[in-house]
Order: sequence, then structure tokens, then C-alpha cells
Amino acid sequence: MRILLSLLVLIPLLHGGNVLAEDALDEALDIDLDELGVSDDAEERLLRGNFYFSYLTGDYYRTLYYLRQWKQLIGSEGTPETEAEVMRAAVYLSLGLEDQAEDLFYQVFNQGAGASGDAWYFLAQRLFSAGYYARAEQAARNALAATPVMSSRFQQELRYLLVSSISEQDRIEEAVAAMQGMRDASIWTGYARYNLILAMQRQNYRSRDIESTVDEAIYYLPEDEEGTALRDRILLISGIAAMERDKLVMANRYFSDVTLESVFTPPALLHYGWNLLAQWRYEDAIQPWRILQQLYDEYHPAVVESYLAVPHTLELVDAVNQSVLAYERVEDRLSVMVDELKQLNQRDSLGAWLGEWREENQQEDWGWQRQKLTDLPQSQVTRFAQGLLKEEAFNQELARLHDLDRIRADLARALYQLGLWQDVLEQRRSNLEALGGEALLDELEARQMDVLRDILAVQDRLLDEDETVFSFASKADEVRISRLRNVVPAVTALQKIGTPTRDLAPYKERWRRMRGLQLWSIYEAQPQRKWDTERDHMILRSETDKLFRQLENTRTSLIWADSYWQGFPERVQQLKTRIVELDVIVADLQQEQESVLTDMARDYLTELDERLTLYLAQARLALARLYDDSLQQEFGSEPVASSAEPARDVKASTSEQTGKEAE
Repeated sequence: MRILLSLLVLIPLLHGGNVLAEDALDEALDIDLDELGVSDDAEERLLRGNFYFSYLTGDYYRTLYYLRQWKQLIGSEGTPETEAEVMRAAVYLSLGLEDQAEDLFYQVFNQGAGASGDAWYFLAQRLFSAGYYARAEQAARNALAATPVMSSRFQQELRYLLVSSISEQDRIEEAVAAMQGMRDASIWTGYARYNLILAMQRQNYRSRDIESTVDEAIYYLPEDEEGTALRDRILLISGIAAMERDKLVMANRYFSDVTLESVFTPPALLHYGWNLLAQWRYEDAIQPWRILQQLYDEYHPAVVESYLAVPHTLELVDAVNQSVLAYERVEDRLSVMVDELKQLNQRDSLGAWLGEWREENQQEDWGWQRQKLTDLPQSQVTRFAQGLLKEEAFNQELARLHDLDRIRADLARALYQLGLWQDVLEQRRSNLEALGGEALLDELEARQMDVLRDILAVQDRLLDEDETVFSFASKADEVRISRLRNVVPAVTALQKIGTPTRDLAPYKERWRRMRGLQLWSIYEAQPQRKWDTERDHMILRSETDKLFRQLENTRTSLIWADSYWQGFPERVQQLKTRIVELDVIVADLQQEQESVLTDMARDYLTELDERLTLYLAQARLALARLYDDSLQQEFGSEPVASSAEPARDVKASTSEQTGKEAE
């Protein structure tokens, strides 16, 4: 089912010629790095870094996109044994595509040197998580032998993967040999030793070797929260294994060393009590159960089992009165729990319980960022289903339901984004229609042509200016020249009159001086004026050319926009239709997954109901037996004893009555 879900999302959203998301990414990331002065090696490093970043953050859609870009950059130099193909197999495993990952794995395995150690490490990590221990071992060995050498921060975890993969295949001697290169104080060494201890216990290995491995694992674990939890876990499994091998004293040591602050404390206290009881240490056996009942919730499976263990032990030490009182308390408590469990074991209550969990995990992401899936809401259902939450199968089904929720959320987001595309399209079309783009462009082009004609006229005037006498003269100079020209007719008229009293020589001399000064000022300023005029003319021509190019580009953009947007609404509508169809399919899968989880929870609660009912029946039968023994002792102590046969009848009738009450 995981494969189907992944394909349902990957095919429409990541592939195909008419997929908007991929086209948008292509346009956004299609940069000519040569123009920026970036070499091909730098581009490859950039794509490689983007790929690993998206992989480590769990964004597998974008990971596949960067992987495709990376492969295209490598081109003919790339081979199926490259690092990209190794990481593709890791991504497929992350998405649950085991078959495709298996095909890629066998393609790249024979030539592991073609990939870096980091790539083989990530693949080994995914293979081990998926349960392919033999292939995880091969990938880990390739990572250790790869060139260049993998990052030092992954070395210990990689060796843990190697040792654990070998241990899961029950090859104990090889696992011990592979552990030689690990640091003793590393937490990964502790995990590797834990898996090795499990393999030794499965194979019924030599007790002395198991005990020495347990002592080493406990001694070298770091003094932190994670190390303490692993230490308690190792002590718990070691104590249970010692009980099975009848090494009760050693089991006492293991159980007593478990702390009171971890999730492994309740089963350790429960087994500790049973182990002491097996040694006929009745009074000591009660103490762990009492501690268990005081520290932990009464609905915990270990606490429920300890309810009957305490009165049973009291009965063994002939503490009849205390045993009867304890059985009565257990009967009352179990009766309440059974009644409450029957009310909660309904589809409606379980559906509401799952709905609350889904609401709390809406913001959880894919991959390693998904941290809270097993943290179900605090409710009575959760209190009863504590044992169910520890089962790997149930947690996997929860993860599948969360994947379906995320897929539906992604589909809803894609549908919303397509709706935005439609809105933008309609808005842009309406804006163009309101502005009258064609008419406005025609008007602007007409105005631009008028300006161009005026500029050409100015250019012609500048060309003619070089041929004039007073070139590049200012307005003031032209006024003065005009005045000087007007003086000449006046002087000429005075000469014609020729009166003896008029001396025209001073006037003529003044006119010649003024004319000389005017010509000198004009010719002195001519170079600067010519430079300024030509500069302003070139600037004006440049700005006019820019405006002309803008108009041309605007018209081209308008033409291209019309052609580019043709058919786009239909494409968007087709994608929306496909997304709606996929959403319907995923919704059906969601309902099926909810039914699977509900059935698993109901089966567990039904089994728990049967077990609690059995505990309740045992408590009532024990009470009946104790009451029956008390009646027998009372009848036996009377001075006038009845015959044996009536006594047996009384005992039988009493037992029958108490048996009916127990039923």
C-alpha cells in the first residue's frame, strides 16, 4: 500500500510535461552559472549539497528533483554505480519503494567504489531500518572501503550498523570481530553490544561470554539519559534470560540494578518479584510489586499482573486474612476496570481517540522530523492500550495513517495553489482588458514616433549649425547680433544726410568695437556650447531608444503572454481534476487504514478484556476457595460433627455457589 501511495503522489506532481510544479522549479533553478563565474565543479558541489540537505530534512520530492538535475549535470560520465544511484536507492527506501530500491542496490553493489562512504552509509541506514540485514551489511562494508573516506562523525554509527546487521543474522563470532574497531565509551557501541547480546541469547550461547558482554555493555555506557535507558534495557533482557536459564541469583542482580526512572522499570520490578518468589523468598517478593503499584499507573499491564501476585504470595505464607482482603480489593478494582473497558471498546470512542491523535500530529513532517507519532493523547483508551503502543506493527500502521494524512494535506495544498494560479490568470486578463493594452501601446508608439521626428529635426538643425556664421549662438547673442545689424541702416541714413554738424566716425568706431566683442564672445564659447549641445542630444537619443525598446518589449510580452496563456486554464483544470480524483482515492485508503487501526485496537482491548476477566475470575475463585476452607475449618471445629457425606455436600454447595458468583 505504501508503494501505491507514493506513486499516486509522485506521478502527477513530479513527472509529466504539463506539471506546473516541476516547470516552476526548472525556471527558478535554471541559472547559467558560467555568467556568474562559477565552474562546473562548483555547480556539481552545489547540486550535491542541495540533494543531501533535502534528503536529510525528509523533503523527498525535492530530493528526487535535485537528483535528476545532478544526473543531468554528470551526463555521459555518470554510470549506474555512481553515488547518485546509491542515494536514489536510499530515497526509494525512505518512500517505501522496496522493489525499486532492491533493483538499484544490485546494480550498484558490485562497484561500490563509484560512490562515497557517506552515500553507502545512508543506504545501509535505510536497509537496516527496513529489515534487510544482509544487504545492510554489504552496504556498510562498502562504506568502510569507499574512497573518499566517509565523515568521521558517522564512523561509529556505521560500525554499529555493521555489527548489528551481522548479529541479526546470528553470526556471533563475526559480530564480535567487527566490534573491535569501535570506541568502548560510544553509545553506538552500547547499541551494538545490546544486539549482540540478543543474538547470543537466541543462539543459547555460552553463558560466560554472555555475562561478560553484559558487564562490558553496562560498564562502558555513558552517564546520560540515553545511556541509562539502554543500560536498563540490557539489564531487563539479561535478567529474563537468566531466569529462563535458572540462574536466579544472577537475575536478582540484574533486576535490582534497574533504575526506577525508565520505561523498563515496570517489567523489571514484575519479573524481580516472580524471580524472588521462585526462590521461596515470599516476603521479599512482595516488595517489588508494592513499589510497582505505588510508582506506576494502575492500568499498566505489569501493575495489573501484580495485583494478583500479591494476594497469591500472601496466601502462600498462610496470611489468610491479609490475602482475603487483598483479593477483595483486587476484585473491586478489576470489576471497575472491566466495566470501563467494555464501554471504551467501541468504534466511536476509538475513532475519536484516533482523531485526537491525528489532530495533534497535523504539523509533523516526513522522515526523521516525525517525532511524536507514538505520543498518543492522554485518555482512558491510552491507559488501557499501553501495551498496544509498544507493538511495532501498530506503530507502523500509525505511521501509514500519518503518511496518508500528509498526502491529503499535500494534495489540498496543491489544489489551493492551482486555485491561486487560476485567480492570478483571471486577474491579469481582466487588468489587460481594463487597460486596453493594444490601444494603449498604439497610442504610446504614435507619441514615440512624434518625439522621434522632433529629435531628427533637432539633429538636422545641429548639422546646419556648422555652416552658419554665428554657429551655436545663444538667444542673447542672437538679440545682440540683431541689434548690431539694425544699427547699420541708421548710420547709412545719417551719412546720406551729410550735415556738417554730425561726426559719424565715433559711431562707426563704436559699432566696429561692439561687433568685434560680440564675435569674440560667440567664437570663444562655441566649442563648449557645441559639446554641451551634442551631449544633450546623445542623451536624448539614448533615452528615446530605451523608450522604444521598452515599447517593443512590452508589445512582445503582450503577444507572448497571449500565446503562453493559451490552454493554461484547461491545463490547470485538468490538474485540479486529477488531484480531486487522487484525493478521493487517498480518502478511501484513509478510511481503510482507520478501520485497520480500529480493528487492531479493538482486538487488543478485547484480549485485554478477556485477560482482566480471567484475572477477576481467578480472584473470585481464590476468594471462594479461601471462604470454603474457612467454612470447612469452622465445621470441623464444632463439638457435634456431622457425617463426612453431609460435609462434602456443604463444601460442594458452597463451591458451586461461589463458582456461579465468579462466573
